[in-house]
Amino acid sequence: MTAVQRLRNALQMLEVDDNIVAEIFAGYETLTDQVPKGERAAFFIQAVQRMETQLGEQGSRAVRDACACSKGGWRLKAVQKIARQMAGKSLEDRLAALGEVTHMGKPTRNIDGSITARIGEKGGFECPCPVFQGAGIKEPVSITYCYCCAGHFRFHYQIALGVPLRTRQVESSALASGSTEPCRFIYEIDER
Repeated sequence: MTAVQRLRNALQMLEVDDNIVAEIFAGYETLTDQVPKGERAAFFIQAVQRMETQLGEQGSRAVRDACACSKGGWRLKAVQKIARQMAGKSLEDRLAALGEVTHMGKPTRNIDGSITARIGEKGGFECPCPVFQGAGIKEPVSITYCYCCAGHFRFHYQIALGVPLRTRQVESSALASGSTEPCRFIYEIDER
């Protein structure tokens, strides 16, 4: 599924009013992922701004979190393997095993019990999101956009760790900082 379609699906799943959806897509009604990267990136920059205005911080971040991509393939197989191999092990042992998977960050448990996904030790790297990578966008983009990536990591972390997670915050990101900061996503164990 494409990034544009995931956004449409998330808006529908979260029952966002049709008039707000129309406003988010205004000027890009027929947009597909086949357009040049710069045009697609420009759409997502304005779409997030419009969502923040219409849905507020919490609503727009929930939509982006629901847009999580890359839920299959080798990543899914890797976290399923951890879940099987680490059955009955502590959360800390599972976090350590997850930290060994390439491109899944270095998760750590925080003093308050939350979990931080640490992608990169410091800034200086281009955002790996396929929507923005190579699109030529140099200025920072709203951190709300990065809740999609947080949702991606949350999906995989839940499987590997065997606990339901809720995204608390995107603390920093390469995209929102103009590549000066690393990506940090904070999750809470969902006890509900």
